[in-house]
Amino acid sequence: MIRRPPTRLPGVSEKAIEHGFREGDKVWVQDGDGNRHPGVFVGDNEASGWFGGGPSAYVAHPEAHQAEVVSIFRITPRDE
Repeated sequence: MIRRPPTRLPGVSEKAIEHGFREGDKVWVQDGDGNRHPGVFVGDNEASGWFGGGPSAYVAHPEAHQAEVVSIFRITPRDE
């Protein structure tokens, strides 16, 4: 019986995630409790893959006067 090494699934690169957001787009950011907060998309976090994390982005929260790095999967478009 010949043993083969386990098959590995290819990793997801940031380039594989086409989210369509552009700098200045108004977005909703979902927090850990499922609540949505208004934000403005700033740009992709190009260093997110360095530490094993998934694709993420910078979002500014004008009302709270702060910014944060969030998973791209927590960001949705906001129509206003």
